[in-house]
Amino acid sequence: MTAYQTLDPNELIRQHTGLVRRIASHIGSRLPANVELDDLFQEGMTGLIDAIRRYKPQPNLSFEAYASTRIRGAIYDACRRDDLLPRHQRDKLDQLEQTTRRLEQVLGRIPADHEVADALDMPLAAYHEIVDSLVNVMPLDDVPEDMLPTDPYGDPMNLLASRQFMLRIVDILKRLPEKQQMVMALHYQEDLSYREIAAVMGLTPGRISQLHTEAMVAIRALMGSA
Repeated sequence: MTAYQTLDPNELIRQHTGLVRRIASHIGSRLPANVELDDLFQEGMTGLIDAIRRYKPQPNLSFEAYASTRIRGAIYDACRRDDLLPRHQRDKLDQLEQTTRRLEQVLGRIPADHEVADALDMPLAAYHEIVDSLVNVMPLDDVPEDMLPTDPYGDPMNLLASRQFMLRIVDILKRLPEKQQMVMALHYQEDLSYREIAAVMGLTPGRISQLHTEAMVAIRALMGSA
């Protein structure tokens, strides 16, 4: 029996409440102002409890990594259920994805913001206004549950699909423009807020938000081209 298995579930909840709050805060920073952080936190706690129930220890999957996936998944599920992205914004997102995908195929690389704006026949400022309206685009917005890392002893085909999905994400991240790569690394790996990233990169928090959204659009576009 491992040390993890001997811990009381209530103690695990107490130990990882900070993790839930941190993830909820990160996701909440990209959502409309009317979304309550406490609501995201409660959804995340549901994910934590589910993780405690389902986790099976193994060398290559720590509980924290497994729980983080479950916590994010629970929050994203709630956001999709509440349809936080209105229809007109979904149409704009589809337009950006399609244009990004088409330009990537022509250029052989992810297009720059001014190239997307030119392709849409609009000023760069107007393009940035659209990007700013899509701050609640989420990294795993349309990923089905069975594509996420879940039960390490589950169906081998699901595990293979999960690995293939993550490898594709990693490949796309490597192809992002340098500033977008840095934003993604600092936000998701170093756990920095947009304001903290802005200080590191010498940019405004608003520009960091734009770079994050542009990266998300590129990821969604290229995942859709598979």
